[in-house]
Amino acid sequence: MNYEQLLLDPAWQEKRQEILQRDFQRCRNCGDKEHLHIHHRQYHFSTKENKKVTPWKYDNKYLVTLCADCHETGHKQYTVQTFKL
Repeated sequence: MNYEQLLLDPAWQEKRQEILQRDFQRCRNCGDKEHLHIHHRQYHFSTKENKKVTPWKYDNKYLVTLCADCHETGHKQYTVQTFKL
């Protein structure tokens, strides 16, 4: 399954709603309430399973609500690191 397909999984949709509620349905960067994404502050790779950790298995501290513009800007400015677990 590719990443876009994983984001359609009910487990991710549930996790996404949890993060949106925690962040009061607003971009944590600019406060916008439209076109919200959940951004992974870092990616994790499981050496035990030899694959990336599925998006919904992350601790909430690694997830943040951003609007589409802030999300895109952030990815242009910073490289998201992958950590091996």
